[in-house]
Amino acid sequence: MGFYFRRRLRLGKGSWLNFSKSGISGSQRLGPFTFNSRGRGNVRLGKGIGYRGGCATVLLLAVGSITLTATLLAGLVAQLV
Repeated sequence: MGFYFRRRLRLGKGSWLNFSKSGISGSQRLGPFTFNSRGRGNVRLGKGIGYRGGCATVLLLAVGSITLTATLLAGLVAQLV
């Protein structure tokens, strides 16, 4: 394994600049999702578990989780009514 260098400069709540050997990039966190200016994305799936991939894949996971949540909530509301 080789050495690496990474440094972050916080710009505000949920956003920062990343400095590394390969250059500078920006990142933005929206809930459990993090997107950066290089087209990468992360999603936190639980404590210590996450998925890192391209932004399109992470967005598909986001849409899938929102759809699942909406379906579950609709089922709960239908049972209560």
